[in-house]
Amino acid sequence: MNRSHPPAHAFTLVELIASIVVCALIVGMILPALGGACGCGQRRPFKDSNHLRGIVQSMIMWSQNNRGSYPLPSAIDPGSTVAAQGAAKDTTGNILSILIWNGTISTEVCVSPAEANTAQVESIADYAFQSPAAAVDPANALWDPRFRGTPIDPALGGLPAGAPGNQSYAHIIPCGNRLKLWRDNASTTEAVLGNRGPRYAPDDRAPHPADGRWALVDGPLGRGSNTLLIHGRRETWEGCIARNDGSVRFEHKPSPDDVTYTRYVGARSHAAFDNLFVSESDELDGDARPGAFDRGVNAFLRPIAERGEAGAGGFRLWVD
Repeated sequence: MNRSHPPAHAFTLVELIASIVVCALIVGMILPALGGACGCGQRRPFKDSNHLRGIVQSMIMWSQNNRGSYPLPSAIDPGSTVAAQGAAKDTTGNILSILIWNGTISTEVCVSPAEANTAQVESIADYAFQSPAAAVDPANALWDPRFRGTPIDPALGGLPAGAPGNQSYAHIIPCGNRLKLWRDNASTTEAVLGNRGPRYAPDDRAPHPADGRWALVDGPLGRGSNTLLIHGRRETWEGCIARNDGSVRFEHKPSPDDVTYTRYVGARSHAAFDNLFVSESDELDGDARPGAFDRGVNAFLRPIAERGEAGAGGFRLWVD
């Protein structure tokens, strides 16, 4: 005897709609949790890397019309049209102000979306694109010198000493032997620009420890540095670093695996990981002299507030 099976139950339209609504509610509850777990931490480095990429690529564009060199204010304005004569004008504020003046970056790009020291860093609101009053010769100026690279820049154009800086980043100190790094050479292993960093022990003039590990100094410029909060944690530095090929990478330590220098111990030499925020003096003819940065060729990234002639110890580098 044939038995007929009962017909399979089919979804009604009402049940289908109810299922879709339930799924949408579940997705709506999961996405905020995922965003809280990974979104913020991933978005900030991504946005920051875009800022850095924009700056370094504008430097590369500049170099294409300037014999491969990145902006160097003392070469662009060898007289006193904008500021004082000589290398004293080769500061972070002037370097970035040249790019802003020429329209290749905006003032907003110069401030990191992850900036931790908002009390001392803010975007400039009144950049003068024509006849900047703070220039020595406003009518023939080539950038606005009121753009401040650090909050410790000297007073200028009515701004008091201690006014906020207008940018967030650090770059290679462009003097002496390091001028070789201040140019477009398409190198993937030469760090030229990035999030600024803290102070490490031993200090910027001494060789690093034999085991190659870097410890933060005690105090507000080391363990208490604002730079540790830009992307990292209170114990370690993390940040975005741009190379001379225009690429930007997120680094989890101050001595990237692909950035090295030649370390000398007696007559022997070997490659060592390069701390981006230390001027290592254990390379051949390194900078063992206090305040001198003209001999070294290892990567050394700091914002420059004031500078004198190479080797004269006249640099003021901002660490916060």
